[in-house]
Amino acid sequence: MDGASKFVRGDAIAGLIITTINILGGFAIGVFQMNMPLVQALQNYTVLTIGDGLVSQIPALIISISSGLIVSRAASGNNMGQEMSQQLMTNPKVLFIVSGVLLFFGLTPGLPKIPFFVLSGLMSVVGMNSRRLITERAAEVQEAAEMEEAQQAAEEKIEDYLQVDPMEIEIGYGLIPLVDAEEGGDLLVKISTLRKQCAVEFGIIVPPIRIRDNLQLNLNQYVVKIRGNEVASNELIVGSYMALNPGTATREIDGIVTTEPAFGLPALWINEDKKEEAELAGYTVVEPTAVITTHLKEIIRQHAHMILTRQDVQNLIDNIKAEHKTVVDELIPNQMTVGSVQRVLENLLKEGVPIRDLPTILETLSDYVTVTKDIDVLTEYVRKALAPTIFQPYKTPDRKLQAITLDARLEETLAESYTQAKAQGTEMALSPDVVRQVYAQLAEKVDELVQQGETPIVACSPMVRPYFRKLIETVLPNVVVLSYAEIPPDVEIQSIAMIGI
Repeated sequence: MDGASKFVRGDAIAGLIITTINILGGFAIGVFQMNMPLVQALQNYTVLTIGDGLVSQIPALIISISSGLIVSRAASGNNMGQEMSQQLMTNPKVLFIVSGVLLFFGLTPGLPKIPFFVLSGLMSVVGMNSRRLITERAAEVQEAAEMEEAQQAAEEKIEDYLQVDPMEIEIGYGLIPLVDAEEGGDLLVKISTLRKQCAVEFGIIVPPIRIRDNLQLNLNQYVVKIRGNEVASNELIVGSYMALNPGTATREIDGIVTTEPAFGLPALWINEDKKEEAELAGYTVVEPTAVITTHLKEIIRQHAHMILTRQDVQNLIDNIKAEHKTVVDELIPNQMTVGSVQRVLENLLKEGVPIRDLPTILETLSDYVTVTKDIDVLTEYVRKALAPTIFQPYKTPDRKLQAITLDARLEETLAESYTQAKAQGTEMALSPDVVRQVYAQLAEKVDELVQQGETPIVACSPMVRPYFRKLIETVLPNVVVLSYAEIPPDVEIQSIAMIGI
């Protein structure tokens, strides 16, 4: 049909040119040769020209349309009826225009009205029916597209369930206002700030923390998960404040007794109208979002070694490679793999040692990896290099350190047990009697120090430090174990108790 329209346009232009020439030629003959008046010549020869033109052009027009149809049909696989109905009926606007033209012809004086009116009405009906069919077809196509999108979304949602988020927080329905910014919730903003603080303090990039609601939880409960495993849970009261007594409160206030989740301190939930009263009484008052972010920060500190992945280590190495290319190229992969470096960093993070000074860590590993491949021993060399950073939290103005020490016999027993286990390729094992004695003596002193508000610290030789730490980490994880190499020479070590056998 498109080819036919091109043929018709070509013949129409040619016919227009021939008609114009005939009118001008006839007009000249009538005036100059037949001596006819101007008006009469124009009238006679115009009528003759148009009439002759119609008689000669109509057959040509039919032939042109037929030729165009034949040419256009050559590239189509449908029959003539399907092709014409498909092209004519897919554009209702054309049918309405034809109907309007036929109606105009019917209203023109001298032309038969009934045939043109009937054809005009028929074209209108066909046009409306065509428009209805096109609308229904478009709706079906849109519905099919929506169903396909919904199916794809469902498939993507199933795939999302297969992925394990590095960290996520599940909240009960009552805690949703803490997340909804339209209701004044700022938890997402505070978590973003927390991730920056962790990068500065711990030297790790905490992955994005997903927050999702869980209708199976209690109304005010939240659960923190690391790689799909629950590591902590607590409850908050939205609209209330947590009041903590730092030991300087002048009087007691009324509230709901609770426990601060990050450090296990006794606390109270108070209403907003008692906030000012509690602050005047010397209490530290914090809002629910501050409670959950403080708890989250402590969880990250305790489980940083679980959060750090091999890809995270590679990203950290790539981040410093521009300025420390030599040490990176020297160490990795010629002397150590990224996995071995990751294990050293995990050992450091497990005991709360920040890994922000990664260049120093890599340089130390490069220096000593030729001496030993033992990850625990390499970790001790790194700890010695990071000694100022490790000791910083325990530094006092009087340059004294109160610590629990180990007697020589216990250290000798630990060293012998480790040497024997290494030779046999097994884990270090002590006799049950020795383990019971160590636990009993250490637990008694640690409880005493905690009640006094002091940090329990054990000082021992560098050779046995990592193995003593492994011995007590499951029972007394909050005990800090330092080696003498990590304590500055000008610091006086005061032994407040000695663990022996």
